[in-house]
Amino acid sequence: MKTVKVGIVGCGYFGNFHLNNLQKIDGVEVVALSSFNSAKLKTTGEKVPGAHLYSSHREMFEKEKQLDALFICVPPDSHDDVEILAAKKGIHIYVEKPIGLSMHKAEDIESAVNAAGIISCVGYQERYNDEVEKIKDYISNKKIGLVNARWITGMTGIPWWRMKERSGGQIVEQCTHLIDMLRYLIGDINLVYSLAGKGLMQNIPEYNIDDYTSTILKFKSGVIASVVTACYLENNTNFNGISFQIVCNDTVIEYDWDKELRYITEDSIKKVEFNGSSHLKAAETFIEAIRTGRPEIIKSPYSDAVKTLRATLATNESITSAMPIIF
Repeated sequence: MKTVKVGIVGCGYFGNFHLNNLQKIDGVEVVALSSFNSAKLKTTGEKVPGAHLYSSHREMFEKEKQLDALFICVPPDSHDDVEILAAKKGIHIYVEKPIGLSMHKAEDIESAVNAAGIISCVGYQERYNDEVEKIKDYISNKKIGLVNARWITGMTGIPWWRMKERSGGQIVEQCTHLIDMLRYLIGDINLVYSLAGKGLMQNIPEYNIDDYTSTILKFKSGVIASVVTACYLENNTNFNGISFQIVCNDTVIEYDWDKELRYITEDSIKKVEFNGSSHLKAAETFIEAIRTGRPEIIKSPYSDAVKTLRATLATNESITSAMPIIF
């Protein structure tokens, strides 16, 4: 088995999360870590004593000559040249979502990835849940008119997440998962119309994202989805705030994120509990694609993630203009 040598850029929560998963995959060696935060770099480095530690990804690229793959786990506003430099060096990339805050930048990266012919994967891990493919097959011959989705949670303690210029807001940074999933199941989006509200969390310092939003998505197929978000909910463990519902002509499909799937018909309610880790499955698929030279097994390549980014950024544009955005 070919050993895949991996580097990680970003040693925050998700950098460590992916490191933990990579250490579970046979034939993977994490050889380099990069972070501008020296304390986080040191702490993460203690998990992989043999890895080389760098204060910048540019230094990593200069000194590491045998990197096969790179996991890029940086905040949304910090995608500068890391993907493009990796592509130029022929290094395959796994990029955490969202892939950025600028369509122009994302399209430049997409061009570099395509020109280099590298394998790319974006962290829309729920696409790798085996049940999602079953849903896709199930609805292929169904009539669908309406879809409902929600991402209703409390406020995160991450400082950059609370600033719209850094995170893009809740739709771009969190609810991107739901919008990406709906795109995967139903197809491309051609209209976005969003409204937003503020003022419920005035006691939060350094905070300027919307407290709640309501968005209408229209798909090229004619399906209409309503997507709501909120980040002001106080602790409520009895409420499942992340879910979507597909209303077919004879079935209602309810998907509780990371928990359970239900097919509701006139005669029965079929429940499917989720097992295993979609995050791990996504990482395993990325590594397998590199090892076997089969990019077609990637379900979330960079070029497809660009379409999801376009839809989520359009919500902010629509909120600002109070007008629908048509693609």
